[in-house]
Amino acid sequence: MQTVGAGPQNQTVHKVSEKGVTAPKVLHKIEPAYTKQAKDAKIEGTVVLNVEVHPDGRAHNMRVERSLDPGLDQKALESVEQWRFSPAKKNGEPVAVAATIEINFRLR
Repeated sequence: MQTVGAGPQNQTVHKVSEKGVTAPKVLHKIEPAYTKQAKDAKIEGTVVLNVEVHPDGRAHNMRVERSLDPGLDQKALESVEQWRFSPAKKNGEPVAVAATIEINFRLR
């Protein structure tokens, strides 16, 4: 598992459903861009990502749970990598939590 920040940390990844755990909140969000290939093919839909939001407010250990298109999957990952979160907390202390993020691609 990836170590974040300085010094020892509790690397347990919690679930928001656990007692005393509050969900992280998105503070800064970057919308993903379409690839030219996906735009030309008129691909629309949702990429589902499994991530861990760590106490540093960033998404780590990201995986594509449901793919839409290889190029759009990559754009979704690149986008969420830039997002910033207020960390989840357990009993008032920042903790890492597992999260599912849906990225919707819609042609305008």
